[in-house]
Amino acid sequence: FDSSAQVVRVWRNECLRVFGDRLTSDEDRNFVNETLAELIKGKFASESSDALKDPCLFGDFRSICIPRPEEEDEDDGEPKEEVAVPRLYETFESYEDVKEVFERVLVEYNKKLKPMNLVLFEDALEHIVRLERVLQMPRGNLLLVGVGGSGKQSLTRLCSFAADCGLFEITLARGYNEALFREDLKRLYSILGSENKKTVFLFTDAHVVEEGFLELINNILASGMVPALYAEDEKDSLINAVRDDVAKAGIVETKENCWNFVIDRCRDNLHVVLAMSPVGDNLRTRCRNFPGMVNNTTIDWFTPWPVEALISVAERFLAEEDLTDELRPKIVDHFKNVHMAVRQSSSEYLSSVRRYNYVSPKNYLDFIQNYKSQLGSKRTDNEEMTKRLDGGLSKLIQAAEEVAKMQIELAEKTVVVEAKSAECEVMLADIAKNTEDAVEKQSVAQNKDEELAVLSEKIAIQKVEAEA
Repeated sequence: FDSSAQVVRVWRNECLRVFGDRLTSDEDRNFVNETLAELIKGKFASESSDALKDPCLFGDFRSICIPRPEEEDEDDGEPKEEVAVPRLYETFESYEDVKEVFERVLVEYNKKLKPMNLVLFEDALEHIVRLERVLQMPRGNLLLVGVGGSGKQSLTRLCSFAADCGLFEITLARGYNEALFREDLKRLYSILGSENKKTVFLFTDAHVVEEGFLELINNILASGMVPALYAEDEKDSLINAVRDDVAKAGIVETKENCWNFVIDRCRDNLHVVLAMSPVGDNLRTRCRNFPGMVNNTTIDWFTPWPVEALISVAERFLAEEDLTDELRPKIVDHFKNVHMAVRQSSSEYLSSVRRYNYVSPKNYLDFIQNYKSQLGSKRTDNEEMTKRLDGGLSKLIQAAEEVAKMQIELAEKTVVVEAKSAECEVMLADIAKNTEDAVEKQSVAQNKDEELAVLSEKIAIQKVEAEA
């Protein structure tokens, strides 16, 4: 820091982190802020304008995950040796500066590890800055307190990646007990001691299968090692793995010194992050029974999401949905209003019947997801109904076209039939006339036949008379 104002500002930041982050109510936080403002204005009047600027954000992560083009040496064309960029603890003037950095970090994280869909709103950036500060501190441990879905685990994973720390979690299975938990802790200490890797141990309240687990966690926080975790022969393997490093450090290579070196290295490389929910009395009871959870950690309270966070999350999750520009802001505003209304009703419920109804960010995310699911389902139903209707209309159109075609053919054939009918009528008239002529001639012929018959009779008589 090159000015007294920056020193006062970082002092203010540390006071907010050490004292302010432990507080749970807005009234207490405002009291701390006002008290600090009075002290700074009274003791450092000339630096107060710069020191009291908000937001008060400090971190050493400005230079991480910056894409750099590959540089080659002009002489031999070989890549230059990568030079580590120093991480300076400095102030950030705005949330946008922090957001720009961690959007790069999130992109790199999603490339290398299981992708996360995070919305980096201002409240989340505040928690990221706090987590990064502790993870960069020697032997820094955290107690994250918040209801389910508030982002404790996701932000821990992201900050562990940004701090170049590995992440260690236990995997629960049927029959998981303290013996198996101790075996997992041995694997953790092997990573910390033998492999000398910085590691974040993420332990949530879902991992507390037995309350005895917290006794071991309490020992880790207090002394850095679980008593009786290793048998003597197992200790020897760890000690032998660090003998060269002990010699390089100029320490006498006794067994006790080597074991203390292992413990110190493990404590230096380990960051325990406890993610706990305040629902019920479990957390209160555990903090009383295992004081290391409070005394040896930095507490960060994940309070309910502010309005800005609700809007940002809704906009992110609806970004891929096909909505009109007119409807989209109204739907986002509806999500926010419903969640705030439920939160207000829960406060009234607490005041009236003295019972808690926790409205967690997980409920809000489920609300949005259910809307998206219902929207997709209804759109699918509408598409199917549209296809059915379109198929029916297509059949009707096809039938109408075929009927029209048949009507044209019928009209053409009607003309032919009418022509044939006219010809038939003419032929029938001719036949009738010819029939009349034939009948008339037949009648004449019949009369002639009758006359001839009479004449034949007369001739026969005359012949008989003549022969007589």
